[in-house]
Amino acid sequence: MLDVLFLPAAALLGLALLAARRGDFRLHGQLAALAATVVFLRVSLYARDLTALHRALWLALLAAATGTLALGSLALAWREARSPRAWAPRTHRAAGALTLALAAVTIILWLLRDRR
Repeated sequence: MLDVLFLPAAALLGLALLAARRGDFRLHGQLAALAATVVFLRVSLYARDLTALHRALWLALLAAATGTLALGSLALAWREARSPRAWAPRTHRAAGALTLALAAVTIILWLLRDRR
């Protein structure tokens, strides 16, 4: 039943990507952080049933999301001309794509797990 919490996280992530497309990068960051928070809150609510594979995947996703959010703050600083780091938006975009791919694999494997 707690898997229903993935639906608002997916909606928040979709809204975050729309905000980035519109150029509202602060809103994009806030919505992406909120989506990550909802996903990891869901996982932590019932963490005792995680197998070693699922635990490793969720920890890898946590690390990827945290790194992507950190790179996002650097990219935002560059976009607002507060930083000379021109590499930050490209690196944030690549890390975001990796995080999205890892999230898709992790959630698909989570939903297809054996529930015996």
